[in-house]
Amino acid sequence: MSSRSDQDPLSLPDGVSPEAFGAMLAELRRALGADAVLTGDDAAEFGDPYDPYDRDHVPSAVVLPSTVEGVQTVVRSANAHGVPLWTTSQGRNNGYGGGAPVVGGSVTLSLRRLNRIRELNDELGYAVVEPGVRFFDLAEACRERGGAWWPSSPSLGWGSVVGNTIDHGFGYTPYGDHAAHVYGMEVVLPDGELLRTGMWASTRSTSAHAHPRGFGPNVAPLFMQSNFGVVTAMGRPLLPRPEVYAPVTIRVARHDDLEPLVDAMRVLTTEGSIDNIANITSALGAASMRKPRRDWYDGPGPIPEDIYRDMMREVGSGWWNCTAAMYGPRAVVEAKFARVEQVVVGAIPDARVSVKFVPGDEAGGDTLENHRERIMTGTPSLEMLDTTTWWGEDGGHLEVSPIAPATGADATTIAGILRPIVEGEGFDLWASIYVMKRSLMYLAVVMFDRADPARVEAAYRLARRAYPALADAGYTPYRGNVRYMDMMQDTYDFNDHAMRRFLGELKDAIDPGGILSPGKQGIWPQRFR
Repeated sequence: MSSRSDQDPLSLPDGVSPEAFGAMLAELRRALGADAVLTGDDAAEFGDPYDPYDRDHVPSAVVLPSTVEGVQTVVRSANAHGVPLWTTSQGRNNGYGGGAPVVGGSVTLSLRRLNRIRELNDELGYAVVEPGVRFFDLAEACRERGGAWWPSSPSLGWGSVVGNTIDHGFGYTPYGDHAAHVYGMEVVLPDGELLRTGMWASTRSTSAHAHPRGFGPNVAPLFMQSNFGVVTAMGRPLLPRPEVYAPVTIRVARHDDLEPLVDAMRVLTTEGSIDNIANITSALGAASMRKPRRDWYDGPGPIPEDIYRDMMREVGSGWWNCTAAMYGPRAVVEAKFARVEQVVVGAIPDARVSVKFVPGDEAGGDTLENHRERIMTGTPSLEMLDTTTWWGEDGGHLEVSPIAPATGADATTIAGILRPIVEGEGFDLWASIYVMKRSLMYLAVVMFDRADPARVEAAYRLARRAYPALADAGYTPYRGNVRYMDMMQDTYDFNDHAMRRFLGELKDAIDPGGILSPGKQGIWPQRFR
């Protein structure tokens, strides 16, 4: 973003005058301090980090309150001046647009400075965190308390625990479906009022973060993937350190082994033999951690099968590789692993199934061999960023992420839809499949060289083509890039888009000024419709 002043911002939303914008920033500097308001080059990192050429989804300024009261001040000031906000936690939702707003010129409300862990309960095993708390921070705090409780984390630890949860993100422990494990939220509403949900709504309750619901409607999910409020704290459960932690790796030799592998994981996760979300990746994942694509294959077209075989031999992987885990008393874990072997080998006789039985008190931190084993104990890193150099040193990525029934046939159908689109744009179909009992999330990872404008445009064009094609086949998205949120909301079309109409009516009722994150998840206030 080029350097601009309050009176000459890069862009402002329709209906916002430079005078109103400048008055709001002056008011917030007085209330929060000059260092809490960023403009020009100082605000540049809050766009899409993987598309430096985008000028349609950049903020006009960034405000960084450090307290809940500060958030309330920002929201009330935005209402008074009619300036829309775009809320981010850490702003690390990379692959889906980072901190970029749907409406260009919005003022980004960054919650990075709300970074307190308000409570770590050692008896019941939960944490109450603000949105500036990263997965790194929570994991470190748990270790400092003796490691008796393990958090759930995605691969990259720099993101926000709250932000990931309310965007329906995933982790790798039994609590890995983060949005399904929220115990009490604190929310600043669009008028600046403060709300708490569930048992936390009672000042006398002793179970604010021990029970997920309260009396009457459970409104907490309304503040996930929405623009109905600003979440300033939430409770999340932690996993008790087990007697034994058993990471399992399954390697299968053929591309066609994917179907029986997915079906086996569905059986094992639904019956409880596998405790966490099973993750299946192709040989590309391991190969990309070793060296860039050009060192594996520098020829025309998609990577040939013989190169895949070379990758498998060099990195010691299968064509498909599945990681999962069991946790608990040794006898229970050993019995579960016996069942895993029985089901997997019964479905794929030459599958290689391996396990480690690790005492829980030896499994924390960096004591385990590799990232895959560590992340299933809630120990994140930034190692997966190494994969972004697949096409060049200045790498970027985006994800296409449909949901499907957890069957091998559905995984194959999705690949059949995506492959011609992905390879037609000159990329590799790089799949990471998460089996969550009855459903799966098919994460198609698109790596590109962000120093090449043509390749950046091709990657985003790919996503624009993929979502409608997947939806037409019955595979709707659960998450997506900010520039495609209307397209994704459009796939939820029952009864002439009754859901979208309901969300719009709710938005108008609680946010009549259309201040909070207009356009997020395709939810628009009347002001912008």
